[in-house]
Amino acid sequence: MELKILSKKPVKFVTLLLTAMLIASASAAVYYSLTMTSTISVATASVYFVEGVDNSTAGVNISADNKTAQLTTLKAYPNVTTTYADPIRVRNNHTSSSFNVRLVHVSLTGAATNFVFVNFTLTWTNGTEILGFDYTSDQSSWTTPTSPTAWQSIPNSTEWVIKVETKAVAGATSDTVTIEMTTDVE
Repeated sequence: MELKILSKKPVKFVTLLLTAMLIASASAAVYYSLTMTSTISVATASVYFVEGVDNSTAGVNISADNKTAQLTTLKAYPNVTTTYADPIRVRNNHTSSSFNVRLVHVSLTGAATNFVFVNFTLTWTNGTEILGFDYTSDQSSWTTPTSPTAWQSIPNSTEWVIKVETKAVAGATSDTVTIEMTTDVE
């Protein structure tokens, strides 16, 4: 068996060829960077919850910072629409700026068996409806809002009421539903 050793010229050529291929493939991975700088300042929250006239009937509990609230004693009576006309309000306390607000569904837990609906409506204090958010039941499952309401501008130094309406099916004896939603502020 004869072993042939390559001369220096072909070895240099192969080395040069491999080096050229390496440089070409590395050159194809050109990239550039985008730079972003952010400045964040602490803002005061001018929009928050306040109690409405019907707050005790609805069992309104508002957190110390007025950012979260619970309505703990809402009732749905059989075959009767129960209206809590003014349990809780959204207040824009800013003296000159308006803000946008919208209602957003977060979660619903509880059986649909004995309910017809639970509706939330953002209204002016004079009763004019602005935004509606309806939860309906066909007694086997709930239909929840699939998307947030449209943004609505709340003028400075005003309060909007969140009205709540409930209804249970005829003959309902018990059931509980817990609805969590947010009022987004922009």
